[in-house]
Amino acid sequence: MTFATRFGIGIKGLLAAGLVASGVSLPAQAQNLPMPVFHHVHINSADPERSLAWYSKYWPTGKRTTVAGFPAFQGSDDVYLLYSQVAQQAPGAFDRQLHRSVPQSSFWMFGSSVADPAATVERLMKLDPKAFDFQPIFADPDDMTGVIRSSLAPQGDQLMTLSQLRARQEREKNTPPQPRTGRGGFAYLVDPDGMLVEFVGPAKDNFWEHIQFWHEQPLCTANWYVDHLGMQLPPMRDNRPPGVTTQIPGKKSDPCDLPIGEVSYPTFMPQGQFRIPSGRVQFVNGGWLAYPRQCQNGHCGAGTDQPLTASAGQVVDHLALAYPNLDDVIAHLKSTGVSIDRGPYPFGGTRAIMIHDPDGLSLELIEVPR
Repeated sequence: MTFATRFGIGIKGLLAAGLVASGVSLPAQAQNLPMPVFHHVHINSADPERSLAWYSKYWPTGKRTTVAGFPAFQGSDDVYLLYSQVAQQAPGAFDRQLHRSVPQSSFWMFGSSVADPAATVERLMKLDPKAFDFQPIFADPDDMTGVIRSSLAPQGDQLMTLSQLRARQEREKNTPPQPRTGRGGFAYLVDPDGMLVEFVGPAKDNFWEHIQFWHEQPLCTANWYVDHLGMQLPPMRDNRPPGVTTQIPGKKSDPCDLPIGEVSYPTFMPQGQFRIPSGRVQFVNGGWLAYPRQCQNGHCGAGTDQPLTASAGQVVDHLALAYPNLDDVIAHLKSTGVSIDRGPYPFGGTRAIMIHDPDGLSLELIEVPR
């Protein structure tokens, strides 16, 4: 699967909004490490059996398994969900009323891709409408009800800044509204533990298609992943409308602490979503995309401007990356000033260490020979 396919609607939507464009450029990468492979999401669950049953319905071609002694779900690829059982609901679950996780770590959501999003919605709602209760997606600030899939919004799944959206509405104000019937787009569910799950399409069915994040400084964090973990910045060319800042083509951003742009739609956040600036990194089997922390400048309401919290102990405890030689990783981390929080420790038949990124997202680095 290609990197672009892994990003799915995230890339396609940003292209439509004029926020980024594809192109060719040599990517930046740390020279001392091979690119990692994304391995798993580790979840703290009060009832792993319930979650495994939910994912077995959500993704019927997947299977339950065990990884390093942990109950796990494996989709149609080699990326897993691993579970640790905890005594009670872990913090950091997605709150449907607040439209965000509480408290909010840098982890945002887990994403799949499907060939037919409309058919997927229909199948899951028919199967169990209570277990698969979709989060509404709002088309603009005046939309009080939302739609079940982004393609049903007036602009479809085209991501547009508020200015672009208002300009379009002005152009089309005398045009009779047309019903949206598109079968593509993106939709959101909340799994039994409180992890937000998105699926996008139309695209090839893949259980893991993307993961997205919030970061205090998305471009600076992208630089950090390049410098310390051997990831790459994807090749892009700079095709920005005035006032829009994105990642610089194929090289680290300098400066990387850039102002936040205006909100955009459609989104599961009624007040709009900050998507500018965005930072992305790629690795062997896909990539990650990050947007600015949403709860700032009063965006989530009075008293909510709180920094991101550490992920350890939350619903999504950590993410795991695999490297062929852990000694090389440890040496590189020490040489670049990154502290090791724990390890090396046994992980099944191999070993791992735990670190954290600049916003407190815990990262497990596992030795998996290639």
